[in-house]
Amino acid sequence: MRITMHRILADKVAIVTGAGRGLGRAHALELAKHGARVVVNDVGGKSPDSPAGALVDEISRAGGSAIANDANVTQPAQVEAMVAAAEAQWGKVDILINNAGILRDKSFARMTLDDFRLVLEVHLMGAVHCTHAVWAGMRERRHGRIVFTTSSSGLYGNFVQANYGAPKWPWWG
Repeated sequence: MRITMHRILADKVAIVTGAGRGLGRAHALELAKHGARVVVNDVGGKSPDSPAGALVDEISRAGGSAIANDANVTQPAQVEAMVAAAEAQWGKVDILINNAGILRDKSFARMTLDDFRLVLEVHLMGAVHCTHAVWAGMRERRHGRIVFTTSSSGLYGNFVQANYGAPKWPWWG
């Protein structure tokens, strides 16, 4: 990856939840490529051999700026601490990508309520906790961007994803 290509986000700070793998990783890399300083959030941990730590290392080696954070988005206090760490490091948060997610694929008839609830907690309440944590700062600065990762499972459904599809419907905007 080459970080110096475009610097349109050079003065911006972004938090990407669920950034250790998949779409979150791609979001974090693209933001860094365009100059944003990135908080790479992933429950997997902050150690250099974790997905988040490895991504921070990759961004740093390419000339970008990133820190790893292992906040669990279902825990408001951990999310508040993540935002406070970003603000302490870089002074603000301009961009939030609500991407953290898990799967517990089972047909609705075989799914436990605990599995249903856990997926809702991560996808729906995790996004609420993160959005709430950055909202006041963005409002005070009269600037900010919040993105929610959605899914075709939210639009069209999927046999084994009733719990996943419910919070992935793009009702936010």
